[in-house]
Amino acid sequence: MKVEDTTLAEQTLAFMQELSEEASSISGVCALVTLQSSFIEQSSEAAERLLSKLKKTLGRKEKVYAPVKDSEVTKIIRKRLFSTIDERAAEAVVSNLVDYFANQSMLPAGIEKSDYRTRFLDSYPFAPEVIDVLYHRWGSYPEFQRTRGVLRILALVIHSMLKSGNSYISLADFDLDNQELRQELIKFTGSEFNSVIASDITADDSGTVRTNPELGRAYQNLNIATRAAQTIFMYSFSGGREHGATLTDIKRQAAAYDNPAEVISDCLERLKNRLFYLQNTDDKYFFSNKPNLNRIIHTKMENVSSESLKELEEELLKRNISGKRFKTFVGEQSYKDIPDNYDLKLLVLDSVDKQMMMEIVNNRGNSTPRVNRNTIIFLCPGEKTNFEKQMKHKLAFDAIERDETLELGETDRRKLREDMRKISSELDDGVHRVYREIYIPIKNGLLPTDLGIPTYGENKTLDERVFDHLKSEQKLIDKLAPIVIQAKYMKDSDRLYTEQLWKSHLQTPGEPLLMNRGVLEEAIVEGLKNGLFGLAMENGGGLKLMYFNDRKSAQDTTVPELQFSSVELLLALAKCKELAEKEPGIGYHGDSGENTVNKVVKDPDSGTDPAIGKPGADDETTRSSSGAIERLDLTFHLPKGKSSDVMRIVNYLHEKYQNIQLTISASEGSITRQEYENKIAEAFEQAGIEINE
Repeated sequence: MKVEDTTLAEQTLAFMQELSEEASSISGVCALVTLQSSFIEQSSEAAERLLSKLKKTLGRKEKVYAPVKDSEVTKIIRKRLFSTIDERAAEAVVSNLVDYFANQSMLPAGIEKSDYRTRFLDSYPFAPEVIDVLYHRWGSYPEFQRTRGVLRILALVIHSMLKSGNSYISLADFDLDNQELRQELIKFTGSEFNSVIASDITADDSGTVRTNPELGRAYQNLNIATRAAQTIFMYSFSGGREHGATLTDIKRQAAAYDNPAEVISDCLERLKNRLFYLQNTDDKYFFSNKPNLNRIIHTKMENVSSESLKELEEELLKRNISGKRFKTFVGEQSYKDIPDNYDLKLLVLDSVDKQMMMEIVNNRGNSTPRVNRNTIIFLCPGEKTNFEKQMKHKLAFDAIERDETLELGETDRRKLREDMRKISSELDDGVHRVYREIYIPIKNGLLPTDLGIPTYGENKTLDERVFDHLKSEQKLIDKLAPIVIQAKYMKDSDRLYTEQLWKSHLQTPGEPLLMNRGVLEEAIVEGLKNGLFGLAMENGGGLKLMYFNDRKSAQDTTVPELQFSSVELLLALAKCKELAEKEPGIGYHGDSGENTVNKVVKDPDSGTDPAIGKPGADDETTRSSSGAIERLDLTFHLPKGKSSDVMRIVNYLHEKYQNIQLTISASEGSITRQEYENKIAEAFEQAGIEINE
């Protein structure tokens, strides 16, 4: 307001200066001036400037008196909020609580039990910390009106607890889900804490709410995690540098007779690992609007790509497979990637897809059926949810370590290193726990079997465990008893082709899986020596006995090397003796142990005599001085249907010569390059024969 050449404000300041000087000069006179304690009550910046000038004007002569001392605050607040308090009941409640706190070592540091009891009685029904935190910590905000602000907040708390039946009020009772109370607090902390409270404390999917039922059935309805989190929130703010609550502070506010203090420690550990904005520094817990390590990890996990997840899974699988037992394939899911050879193959798939598995069993290519169908073992995962979560953790840790923009404290970095070491070992264990479903081909389908959970302390790779399991289930054989060959494969016939026996195990789903051909070789050799059957070679229409034992000989003799060819066969002993008796000059491993089986005998069951063709006009021979043929070169046209006859001749020549070379010249027709690779080149490769191109 304009007053002559001045203003009412200036006139008021001049008047206050004159008044203070005059009052100070007269004995027995004082001027009492009441001023606001905070700028929040001013209406404008101009008003703030006037208040500052007034304080400066009066400051020359002033003596400052506080209308309310700190020690009186609790009584004033209690008197303003409650008309009456039952002091006798209050004393009983406080005495029991203080005794409980003392027994649990939960009293504030440096305060005697009797002093704390007195403070509690003065502040009852509020715990002493309720007034301390609101009046001193929250009250240190310039905008916070200490007495009236505390009264307004406590009035909201009391109203929310009218039907609770609680015997006293602690910081744990500040219901942050109450919107009116929350917004009163948010005015000082900043609106960003609305989302902090929701995501960490009050939302149905928040870490706090999910922790409540995990603390044990006895405490399920006590909401201990919520009480602890609300306590920490109230301790988290101050206009100064003091913030945070110790474990003892939290226990004293959140614990009671029905929710013992020891549960609080477990609760805090869970909250530390689950909440996104809870900080833990210098043994104090507090909420911040900056994400903690948990939140950073969670964000990184959300951004893990499916490609990265698959790459890590394949890396873990390969790290846990030795390759000593099977030819192993990880990640290849097309039948085109799996060779059709004699090797036992372990295919590790990322899911159970029976249709795809059967496609791999039955097909080598789009138009090429698979021949060796009984050489494939599938290993598939079970439920992968937890395993994938562990892998995402690992990838998130790696991303955090690479992110140079993150500002992590030493505590967080130390925790990150510890978690990385822990997750690495958990992932290796997780591979074994998840990849446990085995499928092997059987007639018209697949046979499932469960690998089971690895034994604690077991130090085996995945393929070793698969091998041991299939062996224990008698689905895979690394040693075969010769009596099985005689009883199973020769019970209805007096002969068994070795090649047929070998290929039946390779090609017939449902037959026992053989570790390799050596399993059959050992069984056959043992059976020959024990006289269970004999060994012969077809030669034209006849049979040449290579070995048989009438079990009368005590002397061991050498069994010929097995060829597993189309003309090599096992004969029942009766058949061997029958053939030997047809020719008096043909013996067997009898009393002397000498091998005299050296002639081709006409097979009584065959209608032809053995015959070997004579050299043609283009053939070359090299004879020694004794007349023996040391080198034999034959060139001939191969009629259709005579391949088996030629192979009998080749087998005979193999008995006489160390080095045999064949040249095949095919004309007057054609095959595609793909047919050559699949049908011819691969067949030679499987047989271990090198083509000289």
